[in-house]
Amino acid sequence: MNRNPEKSTFIWIVVVILITAVGTLAGKGLRLEKAGTEKVYFTYDGKPLLSFGGLSDFIFYAAEDAYDYKLWADWAAEHGINHIRAYPPLSWRHIEKFTKENVGSLDNMLFPYKETEPGSRQFDLTEFDERYWRRFRRQCECLEASGIIIHLLMWNGWQLRAADTRGNKSDIDWDGHFFNPANNVNAFTDHLGPELEKRFAIYHCVADGRTELVNTQEAWFEKLVEVTADLNNVYYDLVHEIKEHHRNWAKLQPWIEHMALTVRTRSIKIQPRKPVILGMDTGGLSVAQRSWIFTRPYFDILIYGKKHTVANAVNWRRKYCKPYIPQESWDDNGQKYSYIHPEQRVHSRKYMWKFMMAKCQQMDLYMKPRIGFSSENLPEFPHNYNPNGRNKFEEDALVLRAFWESLTDYPNLWFNGEIESGPAKHRYVLSSKKEAIAYCSSATAKEKVKFDGRLLKLKDLSLSDGNYTADIIKPDKGILKTQNVAVKGGSVSLKLPAFVDDIAVHIYDNSSRTGSP
Repeated sequence: MNRNPEKSTFIWIVVVILITAVGTLAGKGLRLEKAGTEKVYFTYDGKPLLSFGGLSDFIFYAAEDAYDYKLWADWAAEHGINHIRAYPPLSWRHIEKFTKENVGSLDNMLFPYKETEPGSRQFDLTEFDERYWRRFRRQCECLEASGIIIHLLMWNGWQLRAADTRGNKSDIDWDGHFFNPANNVNAFTDHLGPELEKRFAIYHCVADGRTELVNTQEAWFEKLVEVTADLNNVYYDLVHEIKEHHRNWAKLQPWIEHMALTVRTRSIKIQPRKPVILGMDTGGLSVAQRSWIFTRPYFDILIYGKKHTVANAVNWRRKYCKPYIPQESWDDNGQKYSYIHPEQRVHSRKYMWKFMMAKCQQMDLYMKPRIGFSSENLPEFPHNYNPNGRNKFEEDALVLRAFWESLTDYPNLWFNGEIESGPAKHRYVLSSKKEAIAYCSSATAKEKVKFDGRLLKLKDLSLSDGNYTADIIKPDKGILKTQNVAVKGGSVSLKLPAFVDDIAVHIYDNSSRTGSP
């Protein structure tokens, strides 16, 4: 066990350089281009990728009768939706609760670890139940076949929740946690209970030299890698929501580093020619803690799970030279948007467009009810329902997908240009020498806001002087009008029609449309 973080970090810098060089030989699947620069971006099979939308984040908890993931995958693929953020389960009680709530059979439940006796709910943490992992693999393969990117949350921090957690009265997470000594036969977990406060020592095993617990946790991360490393649609999030569920940052740091290097080392051994993409949720952590994670060389991406702002998305990308992933559809007004609520269609659409304009390429959307929004006319089951026609966001998703596919110079689009004069409160511009896009929308969480037709003036664009084609796009309808425009000195003007809520403009050299992005 390496307990010298500075030494292991230095070694890993060298390894990252070597793997980046080797990785350039492998073109398929999910990759990062221009890594190590502020213009780093995702590609999939060689093309710039926009991954957005969502399915149930509990997909890996359930048999198909409790969550019809194939129905959802087909729905997503039909509507240009290609993203899921999901975690494997760490609590048998949560699996049981999810199954009951979604009308599944308890007889079909599977657990990542073997029970010592069927139905005993006593587990051996040194023995995986391969039936669970075969099903997990089938689910991942189904998503890959549908072109859906998996943001895989490897370790679910919030499943340490218990009755003493602020605002929580849950008895389904730590109470059913596989590493809770009450639920396993492994003596190396005995120090994690029975007092609730002791459970947080689950993250101290590296610092405290508890080798058996370290090895068992290593095996968990390695198993997730072994089942997914050859797939082309997976990137990794080491720990989800750790902020509220740890107590000692100094002891947590070596655990993070050890497990992150475990993931990378195992990935490289299995797939030496395939770059691994790994990050860690920093939502709620202090500035210093977040910066420590963002600057680790073994983390490739910036994952944040609280309120998202365009300023953070842009500035953190520039500061850390890694792409920003706005985990959870948590807007800057503090609201989280969900597909299940019909009244959130406009908000969800504007959220996706806004952060796409912030150069975010991985954006998820909740598929379950959100607190604070109407509960009227909800499906009978929280997750296992037919998604078709729920709030029509999927129709807007088709427009966003078509817009993305029409871009010709995404790698070079940058935060150059501004709207000198135009409608709406939120206004964003990206441009390159060959292409420019602009998006205008009503304020966050506002809808049915009407705007009169007026002139849109853009300035300080990177566009070369010349004649271009401009598409005026309504994000809930598609292209409204195509016209010719002239760009001079980085400026261009065009007349926008009256619209409701949001509108976009795409300016491009028509001859480039025959090329690949």
